[in-house]
Amino acid sequence: MKQLNNFERRVAELIEASIATKQSLLSSPDLVVTVATVSEILVNALKQGNKLLLFGNGGSAADAQHIAAELVGRFAFDRPAYLL
Repeated sequence: MKQLNNFERRVAELIEASIATKQSLLSSPDLVVTVATVSEILVNALKQGNKLLLFGNGGSAADAQHIAAELVGRFAFDRPAYLL
């Protein structure tokens, strides 16, 4: 394997950190259940015509805008938008 340059090393470290975070989340069954429960509540609320308010400041506002766009369009598969 060739020697990684600084940029490649940093990218590899970031990917490894992301994997470690996801593995940590998976190692907590209670957290997985909580995320699934909250997701189900939100989807059911939207299907019943309720609204989801998303907000943030700075980068968090960008995150809120991003998830709103995913709900209006599609995320993991082709489907009708949750929000009209």
